[in-house]
Amino acid sequence: MKNSILILGIVLVGLTSCQRSLQRIIKNTEDATFIIYTYDEFGSPAGSGSGFFIDADGTGITNYHVLDGSVKAIIKTTDGTEYEIDKVLASDKNWDIVKFSIKSNGDTFKPLRFSRRQIEQGSVVYNISSPLGLEKTVSNGIVSALREDKLHGDIVQISAPISSGSSGSPILDRNGNVVAVATMVKRGGQNLNFGVRISAEKLELMTENDFVKTNKKFNSKSNFIILNIPSDKSAEITLNAIEFEENVTTLYMSYTNLNMAGGLTRYIWCELDGKDKGFTLEDNNSKKDYYVTSSSIGVDRDNGTKVPLATTLRFKIYLPAIKDRLKNISVYGYGKNDGRWEFKDIDLNKYRAMVNVNFDDYNRNYALAILHEGSLSDSQDLLTEIIDENPDDILALNTLGIISFAADNKSNALYYFGQAIKSNPNDEMAYVNRYAIYKDQQNYSAALDDINKAISIDPDQPENFAYRGYLYMDMRDWYNAKKDWDKVLDSEDFKRNPYIYLQRIYANAYLNNCTEVCKDVVTAYYLTNDSELVKTLKEIWSRCGCRQ
Repeated sequence: MKNSILILGIVLVGLTSCQRSLQRIIKNTEDATFIIYTYDEFGSPAGSGSGFFIDADGTGITNYHVLDGSVKAIIKTTDGTEYEIDKVLASDKNWDIVKFSIKSNGDTFKPLRFSRRQIEQGSVVYNISSPLGLEKTVSNGIVSALREDKLHGDIVQISAPISSGSSGSPILDRNGNVVAVATMVKRGGQNLNFGVRISAEKLELMTENDFVKTNKKFNSKSNFIILNIPSDKSAEITLNAIEFEENVTTLYMSYTNLNMAGGLTRYIWCELDGKDKGFTLEDNNSKKDYYVTSSSIGVDRDNGTKVPLATTLRFKIYLPAIKDRLKNISVYGYGKNDGRWEFKDIDLNKYRAMVNVNFDDYNRNYALAILHEGSLSDSQDLLTEIIDENPDDILALNTLGIISFAADNKSNALYYFGQAIKSNPNDEMAYVNRYAIYKDQQNYSAALDDINKAISIDPDQPENFAYRGYLYMDMRDWYNAKKDWDKVLDSEDFKRNPYIYLQRIYANAYLNNCTEVCKDVVTAYYLTNDSELVKTLKEIWSRCGCRQ
């Protein structure tokens, strides 16, 4: 009996010792690890990864694929301090390792050490990383197998879980020394996690730098300023970055179609003729305006660029070269007097300094950046993580509603739009999207309530009157439909749209306003090149007995 108690006591002491050892490893290691935020050639979030310091000067290690394709990258240490990655010093794409320096501002760092012992199958290992931005996440396991991969060389298979965002993090032995760098997870299996084996000697032999050859834009844009600012009036449009070059100024932008009421496809364009009708950049200090010269999207409504629902389109707007170092600017999408796509009072010096990365903003922007057919689930996972932390995130809720609708799950879509409205009763976007579902379900009273609310929130938005006009047409309320079409056709956006004239023609026809019908038929006829529409207009002209 005494011997049993003695053995049990020894086991308990051993377990306590192991627990303290792990706690000590965590404490000694977490200050040496960091999360990496990357940005692509548009200045848009490109995904996050992990890494760790290997010397006191701030030299870091991560996977090659974490930085590959990015133009800038920021690291955030566990104390919340952020540094820009300065240069990639050496790299090996096959090994999937890069070594880099940071703009350290003279700070010193606590590095990790490499193990001098050979790791063995069955050995205990730990991983400290930032999966999905969850910093200082610790997992443990054992070495499941030591393998050799034709691409990566010596790899270690471990049972310690590795998730998205863990790439580049250290795999540690029971003494807290680095034995490998977390690299990949095999999909389709359960808990199949891998890292490339690393040592101080092997790292010393890495003298080539294929990364700088294939990523020439990385940190080469001194006049490339990352912004990622949503429009003041619409979260669908984002100004990702601005670049000042010798011969041109470029706005990098993205448009996400989150509007169900407009159908399954939207069209965007950039007016080139007419200074005050197209994109304008205003220097708020000198009050000087710079107007669009060209763009990568359509030039007018009839030649707009197609953007399907639940899709993000990235595009460029080109302006004349600006020689002055601008400090504070505003950008207008459809001219300064339109009031829709506005980005007012941007402090460029603030963004030149690469201020703190807000993880929710970063993840949300990344979820929108990758939003297109085939990756809806990836966006959905990121946005779900955001609302788990912040249930009132309106853009995340609206986007999840759109994704649910695109997946033919209208009940979930209604739930998310309802939650967005509950969080912010003045959220016009959620009302418009919920209106579209109610209209499709022929729940006309609920649809009318929602579109009326959207109009009360933004009475200057002609599209909302058009949506209500279509609803009144479905309700066979020709009088109110006609009033809305009058309002829509009085706006700059729609006064040359023949299809809206056709809607008013139908409303007036049911009201027996033949004189008004004939006037609109003539107007629409001269505004369209659509042969089918011309045929329809001629038939209406004949039926109404219109005369030249």
